Amino acid sequence: MSLEKITEIIVETGGCKPEDVKPDSELVELGIDSLKAITVLFDLEEAYDIEIPNEIIPSIITVKDIQDNLAKRVSQ
Repeated sequence: MSLEKITEIIVETGGCKPEDVKPDSELVELGIDSLKAITVLFDLEEAYDIEIPNEIIPSIITVKDIQDNLAKRVSQ
């Protein structure tokens, strides 16, 4: 999945700098708490026309976790 699109959404929601968003960055460090994570996932659902279950939110810790989960859903 496009790290560029994920970065764009994380920057909009968390208010961090784009250069801070790397695959191993933890969402909390980027200003994304659990409520903002829901917003990020909702925006990604719209961007990729997929559905991401809310149950996976606790398992998403890093930007890479988002990429991996998107890849699974987009390829289905």
